[in-house]
Amino acid sequence: MSDKVLQTSDHIAPEDRKLERGIHPWHVTFIALGGIVGSGYFLASGAVIAEVGPSAAFAYILGGIIIYAVMMAFGELLVNLPRRGSFVSYAKEFMGPSAATGIGWSYWSNWVAYCPAEALALGILMDTFVPWSPSLYALIFMGIITLINVYQVTWFGHIESILAMIKIGAIVLFSVLAVGIIFGLIGGTYVGTSVLVPPGTTSVFDALFPAGGVAVIITMTLILVNFQGSEIVGLAAAETQNPEINVPRACKAVTYRIIGIYVIPLLLLVSILPYAEAGLESVVFSTALTKYGLGWAAGFFTIVVMIAAFSCANSGVYGTVRALYGLSVEGLAPKQFMRLNRYNVPMFATIFTIVPMWLVLLPGAISELGILDIPSFADSGIYLSLLYMSGFTGTICWLGIIVSSMLMRRRLVARGYDPKAVLKNKMPMYPALPIIGICLMLVALIGLGFQPDYFTVLFFAVPAVLVPAALYKLASMAKKVRIVETDSDEIAFDIKYPPLNK
Repeated sequence: MSDKVLQTSDHIAPEDRKLERGIHPWHVTFIALGGIVGSGYFLASGAVIAEVGPSAAFAYILGGIIIYAVMMAFGELLVNLPRRGSFVSYAKEFMGPSAATGIGWSYWSNWVAYCPAEALALGILMDTFVPWSPSLYALIFMGIITLINVYQVTWFGHIESILAMIKIGAIVLFSVLAVGIIFGLIGGTYVGTSVLVPPGTTSVFDALFPAGGVAVIITMTLILVNFQGSEIVGLAAAETQNPEINVPRACKAVTYRIIGIYVIPLLLLVSILPYAEAGLESVVFSTALTKYGLGWAAGFFTIVVMIAAFSCANSGVYGTVRALYGLSVEGLAPKQFMRLNRYNVPMFATIFTIVPMWLVLLPGAISELGILDIPSFADSGIYLSLLYMSGFTGTICWLGIIVSSMLMRRRLVARGYDPKAVLKNKMPMYPALPIIGICLMLVALIGLGFQPDYFTVLFFAVPAVLVPAALYKLASMAKKVRIVETDSDEIAFDIKYPPLNK
């Protein structure tokens, strides 16, 4: 479809429309990057560094290994068994419909809570430039995001890609400046490794891991939330041109660029900023550069964080709507969520997703207007709680992706196939890579239970997974579930790989 000509599907009945392949190849990678580089990366990283010191960079390396395993497994599934429902479809096919329901709806509830948090973070930062009302600013930005997500998906791809480029450019700029600081080209003093390992240090391990090695594991859930959104590249697969070529390419590219965006800048950051000076109160990247005389960094990175928050919320809405669409496609949510508007966008699913996000923001606006006295967003500690919940439920989704991939391979072998011979796109280092990924994620989830300040998050995160799964199980026992068939452009596993030993 040409970008210059507005094409709609008014002549097609809503129930017969399909997602438009309006996502260009160059969009795919940037959409995924847009989902992961949010305000949490620029703000929450400071909290992690303050808590575990320079070892935060090591935690990001572990996160990079996890995301590599997830994306390689996802690419294997997407190419060999294309599905409109993305990871929900795979969980249903290989783990069962109850598990898929729990995974899919927890993913939806996660972003419904987290996207307003990004919008409110955006409003708070906007208020520092033009004082007015953070919550009302947040409502305005959510309105803009709503308009973007009900229009043509091609425009979503354009906008999100541009925002992602800006964020990546800012991170590259920081990295260049940090290298200059380390070598004394900026600030006038050679820093070298003096911040990482201060002079007179008797133990390098204690300097790099001041809170101990266990602390790194305990904070892994918060680290993983900064990788949330990478799975959006798979959710966009149904709207991607030439998915067989572009999806695996994007999965690999996103993985490598995540390592470059997260690990390298974090290593540079902890090399120039003493961990005692980090925190959640300010943008840690600004704090580091301002320390060495680059005062303009505070305003610049505040703007970048605003862009990051808007971009992440925008990508989050897109991914959440497509996940809800996928649930409906698989019969795990009402059929109405499959209905597409004239631009082939899941309109009803978008409204169902957007409205709760607006409701999350309304109490703050009511409070700021003086109608009711509600605790402020900053004082309530909601921000980090939402991040931990996002990390938990998102990790459950990732576990579902890897487990689905492993179960697919196991089923292939049971039917007499050699996965290495029949799979077009294969996960490297199998089975070591997925096993390592699963173990690291389980450790991260268990670590959340040892966070006394955020242990209560489990009381919300765990039911977000178990309650929908239990409700579907009860509905299936009562024979109240909808049976769906594979779409015309999809091939069921049982048909594509019939048993060879019969």
